[in-house]
Amino acid sequence: MPVKSNSQYSLRLNTYFDGKGRVFPLLSLIILAVFTPLAIKNLIIGEYALGALIMIFVCAFIADANALIKGRALPIHEHIIATLAISCIALSLFTLGAGTIFWVFPVSIIISFAFPLATSILFNCALLLTATTYVFLNYDMADALRFFFAYLLTACSVHLLLKHIDALHTLLKEESSKDALTGALNRRQLNLFLKDALANKVHYHYDSTLIMIDVDHFKQINDVYGHAKGDEVLVNLVSDIREQIRETDLLFRVGGEEFVVLLPNTDLKTAQKVAQKLRANIKSLALLDNKTITVSLGLCASADDLTQTKWMNCADKALYAAKQRGRDRVCQYNLHHNRIEDVAA
Repeated sequence: MPVKSNSQYSLRLNTYFDGKGRVFPLLSLIILAVFTPLAIKNLIIGEYALGALIMIFVCAFIADANALIKGRALPIHEHIIATLAISCIALSLFTLGAGTIFWVFPVSIIISFAFPLATSILFNCALLLTATTYVFLNYDMADALRFFFAYLLTACSVHLLLKHIDALHTLLKEESSKDALTGALNRRQLNLFLKDALANKVHYHYDSTLIMIDVDHFKQINDVYGHAKGDEVLVNLVSDIREQIRETDLLFRVGGEEFVVLLPNTDLKTAQKVAQKLRANIKSLALLDNKTITVSLGLCASADDLTQTKWMNCADKALYAAKQRGRDRVCQYNLHHNRIEDVAA
């Protein structure tokens, strides 16, 4: 179900393919394979409380991983799962003894990889306090300090590694969603946002409008001034369009000199004014020395029975008509009458 808020129009990728979102399901398989035999072993030797607690932890982790894979809300809060993990460690230490102290380190890594930074820091501190207290009570201060600093070094190293991975992931996500030359969003992102806009139209009757923009005679610019100058024109064009549209509006590059502006929660009448403003402003700019640059624009508003492909095709037909009728103009596709109309300046 789409959300009503415009926040959905911020750049987004599927949660499952985000860094920790992908690690979570993989960790669930490891936990299932490693901790289930431990739970069974403890039940067999009579440690029923510990065995049951480990099984509850495994089931909770698997339940959240399954929900994440299916794109559903997580049924069990991350704090509950982390608390279960620490409880397993604490109970095993005080029932089975020092031989289980080594499980502190893999559990710490699991918490760090599976949960958000604030949660992982909070529960790593709790785990550190629990395990260090056990070592101090059963051995001496020197052993407790050695364990404390060994754990601290491990936890800090894992967090630094994750910070580096997250930075690389953010960079990769940005590069994969934007056009390298202009910085406009790419066609893959357009498909995602078109789907959201059409869903909002069906469920909430929120209008959205597409504006397709094509630079007139762009081939001549490349032929006469060179491709470097042509690239400069496109970069400056994108910069100007961004200044003219709202923060919630989205700009995509879908071809060489062809762009799409998606205006969420915008009816056709308002979009007509936006398109004419863009056309007039671009024409008035000095994008190229001693030469006026013009653009042709095609509009199409969303409708309940539209598909993404049909919506794009209708806007493209309006753009083609604008170029055929003399360029430097705006045309719109009227879905109600199935015809293309000129938009008055």
